[in-house]
Amino acid sequence: MKRNAILIALTLPLLACTTGRAIAQDSPKTKLQSAGTLEFGDKNVLFVGDSKAAVVHAFELRDSDLTSQENVDYGNGKNFLGRDLISNVDEKLAAFLGTKVDQVSINDLVVHRPTKQILMSVSRGLGPDAKPVIVKINKGKFEILELSAIPHSQLAIENAPTDAKLSFGQSQRSLTITDIAYWNGEIFVAGVSNEEFASKLRRAKYPFQSKFATTSVEIWHAVHAQFETRAPIVTQLIRKINGKDYLIASYTCTPLVRIPLEDIKPNAKIRGAMIGELGYGNTPIDMITFKHAFDKQDYLLVTHNSRNGTRIALTDIPKAKPMPVNSPKNYGPAGIKQISVPVSGMLQTSKLDDNWAVVIRQHSNKAGRVDLRSMPLPLYFDRSEHIVEMNWPGYKRPAEHEKKDKK
Repeated sequence: MKRNAILIALTLPLLACTTGRAIAQDSPKTKLQSAGTLEFGDKNVLFVGDSKAAVVHAFELRDSDLTSQENVDYGNGKNFLGRDLISNVDEKLAAFLGTKVDQVSINDLVVHRPTKQILMSVSRGLGPDAKPVIVKINKGKFEILELSAIPHSQLAIENAPTDAKLSFGQSQRSLTITDIAYWNGEIFVAGVSNEEFASKLRRAKYPFQSKFATTSVEIWHAVHAQFETRAPIVTQLIRKINGKDYLIASYTCTPLVRIPLEDIKPNAKIRGAMIGELGYGNTPIDMITFKHAFDKQDYLLVTHNSRNGTRIALTDIPKAKPMPVNSPKNYGPAGIKQISVPVSGMLQTSKLDDNWAVVIRQHSNKAGRVDLRSMPLPLYFDRSEHIVEMNWPGYKRPAEHEKKDKK
């Protein structure tokens, strides 16, 4: 990651306490203590993970809080050419917030699909005094999402970890909420607790009516050749495959795990099936799914901080055999069939629509530069990095390709 210019973090700032109870309110005094993972639910509800407060916030955005981005030029998907939506996004965001570039952290990126508006969770400053803010992108310009008047409710997380440190100084508290997935009226919150069996999945219906139901999750970690109960899910999503709902999750260094949603029950201890090793020494960043224009099949795309992306057929996930346990270390890639997607330097990814994703990405040829950029689906490939036939002036796509696209 580009530490000298911007801290684009997967986790959140530090310490606070929790009430251990649900709080439902519509209050102008609502304040975030930290802003991490973002997720949209139905009816414009924006969920914000606040690890410092050990709370998930739900903001019911109004029409006036969002601006249609339909006229934004995202590029030419047929020719695999995206656009810089904001070049040097780290430097421009720091200037917008009135601070230095090394005092800004972009923690997550999400797209409101109906309007195509991009939102980012941002920390201004570092450490326990960092100030959280939600920033909207309106046709290439930054705007603050003013939260004070937005209808709001929140749900507290019980047994949140303390500010005790991991081996290399990271606060355990920052891992209270590592990702949020919304599915059929519920949120599923990955993270850790203060218990010895620390890795948790918490689920709750929205609108919030009662406290989180908590499930402890164990996995076999092929690289480490051991069962693990503390390392949390880093990124997750839920999909219905062949009529059954599955939570698909990835961990650092780098198990891919399958959990049937029906197994996620209150107070249960479950073992997620490790169906793939994505390649050791690496951290997964995001997951999206899309339909491939060529074969009309649905795919999972996992982006990474130090590897190319990984593409997996969704239909392979339910039938994939779990990787062997109590066996020698397997550094991967291994297990479920994987296709490498040749794009690196991803720091955040969110799906815009069936044709486009938006990313925060380190520039491939200009050291130290970070851009907010569109990427064409399904190939997730940026032609501008390569010297190819299509780059020559006057290039025209073959007529037979145009006919296929129209079909």
